[in-house]
Amino acid sequence: MAVAASGLVVGSPAQAAAPGEPGFVSHAAVIDVPGAEGGTAAQKQQALLDHWTPERVRRAIGEEKGGPKEESTVEGTDPRITAVVDGPYSTAVGKLVFEHANGKPDHCTATAVNSDSEFLVLTAAHCLHEGPGGTWTKNVVFIPARHDGDEPFGRFTAWNVATSSLWSSGTKPDWEHDYGLVITNDNAKGQTVVEAVGGYQIVPDARTGEKVSVMGYSGPPYDGEHQEFCEDLIEPTAPPLNMWQVECANMTPGSSGSPWLLDYDYTTGSGYIGGLNSISDTQGFMASPRFDARTGEFVALVEQIAAARP
Repeated sequence: MAVAASGLVVGSPAQAAAPGEPGFVSHAAVIDVPGAEGGTAAQKQQALLDHWTPERVRRAIGEEKGGPKEESTVEGTDPRITAVVDGPYSTAVGKLVFEHANGKPDHCTATAVNSDSEFLVLTAAHCLHEGPGGTWTKNVVFIPARHDGDEPFGRFTAWNVATSSLWSSGTKPDWEHDYGLVITNDNAKGQTVVEAVGGYQIVPDARTGEKVSVMGYSGPPYDGEHQEFCEDLIEPTAPPLNMWQVECANMTPGSSGSPWLLDYDYTTGSGYIGGLNSISDTQGFMASPRFDARTGEFVALVEQIAAARP
């Protein structure tokens, strides 16, 4: 793994920055499915899409480790409100399916990011990398607005994945930096993810007492096939953790990576991402990293990699 601040060879692992410095680690998305070996990039993507059959997607039921126990310059990217379900529901939020090193299918939640490249998808770091001493997950695919098997905007395979260097270094998981980004390929229609479903800007504006709206693909006792919704006021976690928390008992494993939307508008679906589901306790409280200037630097650095995507 390697420093991603500069001199990065895209498609190769990027090395973590020195301790205490902002940075990230990134890796070309791992595709390990029948028919992918030796194929062209297009053939590998198709093999990956074929691998994720409807049954395999349903079996990716959210047992992921770490689950419970500036203004936008891109126009026309507000997420849409769909009419297929009751209650708040965003097209920019989707089910992120992946497999662990042993081939076990799993899922988290992810959100399209309103960025210049229109390729970025935000999720929890532990959905992409196991943390210090661990490995990257594989066969990552983002399925926005999936609902009871319906996939109205198609699928977006991963081209590259990245986490904060503070997540993947050290001796134990750093939940205060449990965020990561997926650089996606276009869908079958040739659309970027933001072109297809809209996206939210990431902002470091969360404050104690502010209301957030959370949408996620919760696993058991939920089915992981539709977006659960929760709304609560932000409060700080108890030391030693320096995170935000909300009380959302319906956010179970599989909801990791779910966006914490600030200024969410029920009519237009617009808002800003001020946090995401990371870890929870046994009393229904969900914690998020505190997005700050370092988070913004991370997004900007990954956007530089995204600019090199074919």
